[in-house]
Amino acid sequence: HTNSENITSFPVVIVSLTLILFFLYVGLELGFGNWIYTYALTLGLGTTVTAAYLTSAFWGSFTFGRLLAVWVSTRMRPLTIIIMDLIGCVISTIVIMLWTESSLALWIGTFGLGISMASIFPTIIMLAGERMQITGNITGWFLVGSGAGSMVLPWLIGQIFARTGPQAMNTVLLVDIVLTFVALFVFTTRKTDPLPDPVQTN
Repeated sequence: HTNSENITSFPVVIVSLTLILFFLYVGLELGFGNWIYTYALTLGLGTTVTAAYLTSAFWGSFTFGRLLAVWVSTRMRPLTIIIMDLIGCVISTIVIMLWTESSLALWIGTFGLGISMASIFPTIIMLAGERMQITGNITGWFLVGSGAGSMVLPWLIGQIFARTGPQAMNTVLLVDIVLTFVALFVFTTRKTDPLPDPVQTN
C-alpha cells in the first residue's frame, strides 16, 4: 500500500522539469565560468593575467548577485525573479556575441552574466517548493540534474570550441538559456494538485 502511495504522491513530471531546469542552469553557470578564461585568451581579448581577472570578476559579481538575491527575494515572486535573471543572461550573452572584438563588451557581459545567474539556483528551489513538497528523495534528484549539467555542458562547450572556435561558447550559452525559458514555461503552465497539508503525528 505504502509503495503505491509513494509512487502516486511522487510528482514525476514536475520533478523531471525541475531536474531539467537545474541541469540547464548549472551547465550555464559552469560552462561560462570554466571557459571564459580560454575564450578571452583565444580571441586575444586579454593576457593570462587579465583573463584570470575576468574569471574572478565573474565569480565576484556572482557572489554579489547572491547577496542581492536575498534582498530581492523578499520583494518579488520567484517566477518574476527567474524571468528577469534569464533576460539579463540573454542580454549579457548577446553583448559578448555582437562585440566579439571588444574586451570592454566581454567585461560588461561577464559582470551581467554573474549577477543575472546568481539567484537562479535558489529561485528554482523556491519555485519548485510552490508546486510540491520537497522531500529528501526529491532533493536527491535535483542534485542528479545539477551534477549532470555540471559535467555535460562544459564538456559540450569544449568539444564544439575545439572544432568551430571560441564563438561556440556563446552559441551554446544562448541555446541553453532559450531551452531554460522553454522548460520554465512548461513548468509554470502545468497544472498541479494543491499541496497536501502536513501530516500530524500523535
